[in-house]
Amino acid sequence: MKCRAHETLVVLVWLGNLLNGQSTMPPPEADPFVGQWRANADKSRPRLTKVERSYERTIRREGDELIFASSGGASTAAVRDFRIRCDGRFYPLPAGPSLSCVYVSTDRVEGETKDALKGSSFWTREVSPDGRELMISEYRDKARKKVRSVIVLDRVK
Repeated sequence: MKCRAHETLVVLVWLGNLLNGQSTMPPPEADPFVGQWRANADKSRPRLTKVERSYERTIRREGDELIFASSGGASTAAVRDFRIRCDGRFYPLPAGPSLSCVYVSTDRVEGETKDALKGSSFWTREVSPDGRELMISEYRDKARKKVRSVIVLDRVK
């Protein structure tokens, strides 16, 4: 019972912050992105290659910092772990580009990746209402209207 009361209090504080115009980032213990995710080749578009199907991502939170770790997939980057804040500012990634993101709701993040060689790309991350899927959509435009690809990840943990 004590744990449920604490969870309710955390959500109420978060809702109060939201109504007062503060960040829509949920508290770490209620963040639906936190967990371990594995690529779903059948639901992703375009379909994933055999190498891309092996992609896994783990997302953790420490305060306002998101901690990403990934394995498998097509990346050849030596460092595949990084920390970032989704506060709208750009942060350099270990592989070279810089990334900016912001929570637009508790289950949706919008972002931009800037790469000196490839230019800017725009994307969203969104957790399904049941919390079992994470969709990463890449767009051809800043308005996020023209979809380039959608990678679907299934929750493992």
